[in-house]
Amino acid sequence: MPPGLTRTGAVADNPATWTSKYASVVMGAYDKGAAEGVNDQGLAAHLLYLGDSQFEARDPKRPGVAFWLWTQYVLDNFKTVREAIAGLDQAQIIEASFGPYKDGVPVHLALSDIDKGSAIIEFVDGHAVVHMGQRYQVMTNEPTYDQQIANLLRYKEWGGTITELPGGIQPDERFVRAAYSLKYLPKTDDPAKSIAYIMGIMNNVSVPFGSPYIGVSGTYPTWWRSVMDLTNRVYAVETTVTPNVFWVDIDKLNNVAGAKPHRLPIYEPTLVGDVSGHFTEAPQPF
Repeated sequence: MPPGLTRTGAVADNPATWTSKYASVVMGAYDKGAAEGVNDQGLAAHLLYLGDSQFEARDPKRPGVAFWLWTQYVLDNFKTVREAIAGLDQAQIIEASFGPYKDGVPVHLALSDIDKGSAIIEFVDGHAVVHMGQRYQVMTNEPTYDQQIANLLRYKEWGGTITELPGGIQPDERFVRAAYSLKYLPKTDDPAKSIAYIMGIMNNVSVPFGSPYIGVSGTYPTWWRSVMDLTNRVYAVETTVTPNVFWVDIDKLNNVAGAKPHRLPIYEPTLVGDVSGHFTEAPQPF
């Protein structure tokens, strides 16, 4: 999506309105908003389900943004994690009906940028809670982030007494495995190898199809895995229902104001390698 697109927050009372400052590449969700994405300034954002999330009580004096547009709002308006956190009060994130979810979907947001900024934003008991800094680099689902960290500290690698890594599919167990793998991930200057290393971690913590539907929110299978190389401006994707990895070179896209939005269906089985030239014009962004 190019800069210069006019948007609205899609809520009934006092919706926020804005014009996108930056181009972005996003993963669409139910053709209404973005589950994740990256803008041309090197800011990335990722939404995930958080069953324990509780949004703020509606303040009609603040412009509202439906939660499914939260990712897009951030990518359109901010260049860095620090800017995005500083701008939290500019609009209120609203839980609203979304696709088949009539009561909305409780979510939390992870941010990262090219300058190594990192943050996790959650709404706990009706208040925004921000975990900001490089130590916050892993996010799964429930419980809330403070409880995830407390659980992580029970393991030997973080000063605790538990020596064996958990092997289950629940979010807290996947959180521990991801943090462990990231802690020992080899450093490399090879961009392709970097993407492969991160894909390896995600393969280890993904939920296979057919897994038991258990837990607070039920355990959904993993539908896609993605890596955003902010330094080299590459967005790589591997779906779990097609056998290939493909990627987009952000600099090859038409990112100028006045350009038309374009889209690419990710579950096309022939997609492989650099697919930057495979996008087609989309009359409506969502």
